[in-house]
Amino acid sequence: MQRAEVRAAPPPAAGADEDRPFVDRAVAGDAEAFEALVRRYQGWVFTLALRMLGDRGEAEDAAQEVFLKAYRGLKSFRGASRFSTWLYAIASHHCVNHAQALGRRPRPRGGGGGGSPGGDDPPDPVDRLPDGAPRADALLEQADRDRIVHRELQHLTPEHRAVLTLRDIQGLTYEEIAQALGLELGTVRSRLHRARVEMKARLAPHLGLGDA
Repeated sequence: MQRAEVRAAPPPAAGADEDRPFVDRAVAGDAEAFEALVRRYQGWVFTLALRMLGDRGEAEDAAQEVFLKAYRGLKSFRGASRFSTWLYAIASHHCVNHAQALGRRPRPRGGGGGGSPGGDDPPDPVDRLPDGAPRADALLEQADRDRIVHRELQHLTPEHRAVLTLRDIQGLTYEEIAQALGLELGTVRSRLHRARVEMKARLAPHLGLGDA
């Protein structure tokens, strides 16, 4: 699998499953069809893993493992949901379980002031800017904000981190999150509310949000 882009593509629009032809071909043994699915979703999966695990190396390994699980389980995919929703479920559960197994909590190293918990800063936003980008000082400010958000996100429990990432970073609907994580809609909403409240409190001192 090629190195994933950090910016995740938005979930596909509702309607017919546009991935189904590729899924059918992949099940029939067409390796290129599965590679097409990987290319379509690798950025999304990698971003989720990075936000959940806080370390680029672990995120890359987790993304590989997610697609390996998807490939091995492809014949069991019956089309009751969209392929994307099925993949979201695999990725979400894998990352939550991995984060829980690691007991991932902030682990400052070497007294550095702004790095991510694993010692690897998230990719610089400069790498994904379109033409007509803002001035360098604005880029540096945004990079600092990204690092702060990335770091503070690791303080949340894996369950809250997953819901917040899926909704506010990945852009899934409440219904998609509920289906991916096997939760009731009310549980999704309550977890998201608590996660947002905690993140606001953690980010307030850094981003000038005022009292939480």
